Amino acid sequence: MKKPFSPLFFYCLLVLFLIAGCGSPDPSGSFVWIDAPLDGLFLPDLVPVEVQGHATSNTGIERIELFVNSELWRTLSDPPTENNLARFTIEWLPTEYGEYLIQAFAYNSEGDPSPADQIRLFIGMDTPTPVITVTPVITVTPFTEGPSSPIVQFWADPDTIDAGDCTDLHWEVENAQQVIFGEVEQENEGSFQVCLCSGETYTLTVVHQDGSETQYQVTISVEGVCADNEPPPVPQQVVPAPGLTIPCKANQTLSWLPVTDPSGISEYRVEVQRHSGDQNWSDVPGSVFTGITDKQLSVAVECGWTYRWRALAVDGEGNQSPWSGWRQFVISLE
Repeated sequence: MKKPFSPLFFYCLLVLFLIAGCGSPDPSGSFVWIDAPLDGLFLPDLVPVEVQGHATSNTGIERIELFVNSELWRTLSDPPTENNLARFTIEWLPTEYGEYLIQAFAYNSEGDPSPADQIRLFIGMDTPTPVITVTPVITVTPFTEGPSSPIVQFWADPDTIDAGDCTDLHWEVENAQQVIFGEVEQENEGSFQVCLCSGETYTLTVVHQDGSETQYQVTISVEGVCADNEPPPVPQQVVPAPGLTIPCKANQTLSWLPVTDPSGISEYRVEVQRHSGDQNWSDVPGSVFTGITDKQLSVAVECGWTYRWRALAVDGEGNQSPWSGWRQFVISLE
């Protein structure tokens, strides 16, 4: 199974993948994501910040570059990779208060960069907020600023799980105007179950009686890797163009855009059919063609016949994509 999604984070993940997947594919075939910290996070003091993320590319990740306020901060060469997914974790210490822009670029084996992913952090705001260090069970010491300060407990039980297992997030809040979890207002006491394939950080927002806000975070660690039971994407046919009439020849190349999958692609399969003008389609000799590791296939053709073909992909776990639609072309007599 792919990484399971809790209802809580479905919206956020959907937005991220729409941003990465909509429109024309990136020419480099590379993408990078900053998983933590969250975009727009406010920190009251100069404390170490753990930057976590992952990247993927059709040809593998050669390096990842991290920038702080448009200046190169760190280059990570040959990051650890599993199933074509590279991960990185690195600690950054801000040197002064202010607003920071952190950007990440991933470079494939050919040196082509991915689109940037970025987050903004705000260090040292006008209204100081407490820094919460989260352990498996955290009791937060009440603020000493005044009677409006809330008392907050926010923890995961357990805070380390095996890939694919579930855990429960808990919170107990006193003397607060509002409690927000997953962008939804919650009761002052509550819990939420999540099932994960990789580590995640969760945020609880507490609104004080005076209207100010404090964010609390819990990180859940995941050991191992989830099994992949999801099919890869459908290959997109490229050559020949749909409906094309091709001068008489003995062979025709069929090509498609390669696809990616967390388990890798083990093979493509291509089915080719033809008819001589009577619309009675039949498979050409050798169809269905299997075990194709390239993004193209050369097939024998005969002049005066109409052909159609379609393709599918099989990932490293044996999951098979749906067939693409049929694409038709004609080999003329001349």
